[in-house]
Amino acid sequence: MKTFKAILYKEYLINKRSLSDLILAIGMPIGFFLLFTSIWADNMPKEQQVFWVRQYMIQMTAFSSLSFAFFTLPYAFQEDRKGNRFKTIVHSPVPLWQYYVSKILSILVYFALSIIAVFAIGHFVKGVNMSAGDWLMSAGLLFVGAVCFMPFGALFAHIKSSQTLSLVANIFYMGMAVLGGLWMPVQTFPDFMQKIAKFTPTYHLNNLFISYFKDNFSVRSLFILVGYAIIVLTIALAVGKKLEVK
Repeated sequence: MKTFKAILYKEYLINKRSLSDLILAIGMPIGFFLLFTSIWADNMPKEQQVFWVRQYMIQMTAFSSLSFAFFTLPYAFQEDRKGNRFKTIVHSPVPLWQYYVSKILSILVYFALSIIAVFAIGHFVKGVNMSAGDWLMSAGLLFVGAVCFMPFGALFAHIKSSQTLSLVANIFYMGMAVLGGLWMPVQTFPDFMQKIAKFTPTYHLNNLFISYFKDNFSVRSLFILVGYAIIVLTIALAVGKKLEVK
């Protein structure tokens, strides 16, 4: 346990030096949330406006989780490999799982701060009001969603080139966000895009919140989201073992 605490403290020191990344990852969804709710919400009926602003607040928080999973996590692994920190840990008595868990936990702490920040803006600036249970349930589902997207970051971490990683991460980042309905309702898409959207994990993450607030929680979407996480994690582990052999 002492070793694990030491690794966690080392992660804290590393992340402390990159606060600008945290500010950007949190600030971008807040900026989009404030911008688009200011543009679109004024033209809606009051009841629809309340529902839409709440939903968009949650969707922009989910959008933030993609940033941490697709960029922050794989780049953190990549920097450790380039700086030989990963090799040092591999050849030390420290269990490798502790290293991976510390990385993921540090990213999840970042995301927890993102949830708090976006929710605070939603409540105090945009007047989003929910019961304590709804706030906690929304945060919990967002956290589950963030955990389910972490395997994507683990898979992308195997990309050696920073330029290639940036290209792949950006394609998945924007593609999943738009297709999954985090930017605009899937119902506004053409029929063929709606069919494609339903295959994306972001669609099912978004559907968790929509179904929850309609009092018809989609267990199916939850299982699909977890299924994506298991499949991608399996691929990431398989690729990692193959690269180790080489």
